[in-house]
Amino acid sequence: MGKRQIRIFRKDIPERLPELLQRAVQVVLRSRVVLHGVLLKLTPGQLQLQDQRFGKHLVPVEEVEEIIYDVEAAW
Repeated sequence: MGKRQIRIFRKDIPERLPELLQRAVQVVLRSRVVLHGVLLKLTPGQLQLQDQRFGKHLVPVEEVEEIIYDVEAAW
């Protein structure tokens, strides 16, 4: 069972919001730091991410380089 990674760049985040909420994602920051967790909320200025230890992170959208998530492959 394969997986595919979907990459969403900063300029495309607002229009792809419905598919991102409540999904496990990796948020790549401009500083090359990667945060992994579930995307809880996205406002025009920041996103809220909850990690596996239930810690919440508020990240300004201008610091986000891209958001990556996995999907099951069709084959």
